Amino acid sequence: MRSALIAEPSLPVCTALRKFLESADYEVSIVGTLDEALREAHARAPSVLLASQSASLDGEALCRQVKAELPELPVLLLYLPEEDQPEQRCAGAGGDAFLVGPLKRTTVVTCVGLLIQLFEARAAAQAVPSAGAEAPNRRTDAAGSPDFEFLKRLLLMEVKRSRRYRYPIALVLLELDRLAEHLAPLGPPRRTAVLAEVLALLTEAMRDIDVTVPLSEGRFVSFMPHTAKDGAMMVAERLRQRVKTLAPLPELTLSLGLAVFEPASARGQTQVSFGNLMRDASEALRKAQAAGGDRVVFSERGPQPPGEAPQEG
Repeated sequence: MRSALIAEPSLPVCTALRKFLESADYEVSIVGTLDEALREAHARAPSVLLASQSASLDGEALCRQVKAELPELPVLLLYLPEEDQPEQRCAGAGGDAFLVGPLKRTTVVTCVGLLIQLFEARAAAQAVPSAGAEAPNRRTDAAGSPDFEFLKRLLLMEVKRSRRYRYPIALVLLELDRLAEHLAPLGPPRRTAVLAEVLALLTEAMRDIDVTVPLSEGRFVSFMPHTAKDGAMMVAERLRQRVKTLAPLPELTLSLGLAVFEPASARGQTQVSFGNLMRDASEALRKAQAAGGDRVVFSERGPQPPGEAPQEG
């Protein structure tokens, strides 16, 4: 289980943070002082440290000491709403990302998850045994993350249910257009915060039963059960428009590739599988990007050839 260490002296704030993270299946420990935080960090080896910068706790000083003693531990700095230079202060303290209050559940959970995935990807890259070995693909760095593995298991189950109970399911792959160009002026902490804001926007625009997880930097995958083509197209278009409201990057756009399975009674209809949905959504996303981006493309699957067995994966 992933774990989070929260260094926050305010009881209301740390209680809210605990509730946010425990709802996302994190094991949470809370401390109120710098010395306690250092002891817990060494003793428990948490997946991430959330450190508050306030009058009662110098989270930046804690961050500097943690980076000196435990450089592999991700640190998320939390600033009060009145802080007007969080990016510069976070970078000066050596923090990996920052959030500015008031804090929302979706933003906290997504930022923590992205930060952990970033460090896992870095560790995987450093574990490559030789300089000549192939570097990890940027698009698959997060494919082994707990969030993606959860989505894959969920999809496999829902695919089987969809076949049996004959209800539609939809999968959409989303990628931010020209992400490197938009993120170039930003420091690493701000980049992580912006990606967390994007994921929060996407999640808030969907239903509680839908699942959205990051697949790699700037690429996300969303699964929508009980959603036919028309409804999925409406949701995808809403997501495309919602990204344009992101204040830090007002010119940011989104390309989306959509794949849908709608059961029908007619014989010979293409059977659905997790692999088919991912391949179809990937091809649709490629077409959206090739057409200039900032659009939704739907993948149309034709009839299944006679005698061809459906794939299970």
